[in-house]
Amino acid sequence: MIWWRPQLRVLFVCTANVCRSPLAEALLRQRLRGLGLQRRVAVASAGTRVGQPGRPPDPRLRKLALEAGFKLGRIRARQVTPTMLAESDHVLAMEPEHLQELAALFPGGELPGAARLLGSCDPSMTPAAAAIPDPYCSDWQGFCAVHERIEAALDGLVDTLLLELEARA
Repeated sequence: MIWWRPQLRVLFVCTANVCRSPLAEALLRQRLRGLGLQRRVAVASAGTRVGQPGRPPDPRLRKLALEAGFKLGRIRARQVTPTMLAESDHVLAMEPEHLQELAALFPGGELPGAARLLGSCDPSMTPAAAAIPDPYCSDWQGFCAVHERIEAALDGLVDTLLLELEARA
């Protein structure tokens, strides 16, 4: 096994860590591999209310990954911790409620400055529309729509990461 120290750490957060955050994690990893940056940026995901730790991503997400050509790898549901948040350069939540739940993990309820909504990375989104809805109780179209929203947000996030990596070079 190769041990490495990334220059940046990105953490995606949703509720159960079986739909949105694993999707964002897998898609960002794919993009970073394509740019040759997979060793410079560590990517992870976690949930605020994980009911089944160790659960693989939702079967509909696995189907989406197969059809869209990206790999979910060994992503498994896990509960977010204060340590994960403190060690991350970018904490990207899917909904405002997630940010509130994350803030509750810290004394005084103050989140690290790196925490924000993933949707806010998409310059075409207004702040009011920055939440990425949970597709868990929706149909296939709901999963496809969330996939598109996350892809659009990752465009802006990747630009930010590239600028930060350039500044650290």
